[in-house]
Amino acid sequence: MHLPLKNLSFKKIMISIMSIFFITIMSGCSNVTVQGSKITETSPNNNVGNNVIKQNKTSTSDNSVSNTSTINSNTPEAKVSPTNNDATATLLLNIMQLAKQGKVINCEFAAKTNLGDVENKWGNPDKSVWIPAAKGTYVTYSKENIVFGYNKGVQIFDVRTFDAKVKGISLYKTKKVLGTPAYDVKASGQEIIGYVANNEFKLLLVFPEPTSKNPDPLLDHYSILYPQGTIDMMANDNGREW
Repeated sequence: MHLPLKNLSFKKIMISIMSIFFITIMSGCSNVTVQGSKITETSPNNNVGNNVIKQNKTSTSDNSVSNTSTINSNTPEAKVSPTNNDATATLLLNIMQLAKQGKVINCEFAAKTNLGDVENKWGNPDKSVWIPAAKGTYVTYSKENIVFGYNKGVQIFDVRTFDAKVKGISLYKTKKVLGTPAYDVKASGQEIIGYVANNEFKLLLVFPEPTSKNPDPLLDHYSILYPQGTIDMMANDNGREW
């Protein structure tokens, strides 16, 4: 059966419209797919950004590990322990602090006190000798490693210690910790350096004189001097300063 021409034209029109509609829909889907493809292509770039952040975090962590490694490293510098040097510095500062009281380490008797106080507790000295250049008589207590110098009034003006504890102090370390000495002389194979502890007492440290073989000698002994106690007004003697 044949359709009328009018109806056939209408049918063709409808088929054309449907074809256009179908093509439009397919084109839209194609665009979405392309856009989706573009998004997918940019994703690696975003991932690279994330990787950079992660790498930065890793670098920070690595730096932390590196710093810890440096602190705990077995380099020669790390193996040099400052403990001994710090102990020496502490000892020197303690020596200076006691000097302000007229005392040396490991001795309860200070300069300006009476020798009788020492004899009452320690007994008679092992040796006694008059030394004109030192302005007094010096007595030795070998067991205590102490020597006292006293004047005619039996007042102690010089306290010297030969304690083994001070034997490890070097000349260089002393000057580094206590600074430039106010007094520094070399004589008779010794270098004697002195510091003003306060307006009453002075600190004197006696080292072997430095040599090419021994440029940084160790302390032999040190003393606390009370200069006022060396003055002899009756003999018109102004006493010692060092």
